[in-house]
Amino acid sequence: MKVVTIFLRVPKEELRKRLEARVDRPDEKEIELRLSRFDFEESKIGIYDYVIDNLDQEVTIQKVMEIIEENK
Repeated sequence: MKVVTIFLRVPKEELRKRLEARVDRPDEKEIELRLSRFDFEESKIGIYDYVIDNLDQEVTIQKVMEIIEENK
């Protein structure tokens, strides 16, 4: 079995919007905690095999599926 890592990248403000729009919306403290980890997570981007800008769900799914097919 081959392991492939994928980083789904999203701009910080988009991440905030997505967190706030969730049906099970986290409280403000949880949102701030998640956003405080953003820079650390971005700093580790070089360790991933693939980086996908996760701006459009359908496009992201397609790219992930392509990566899976390439790495079978």
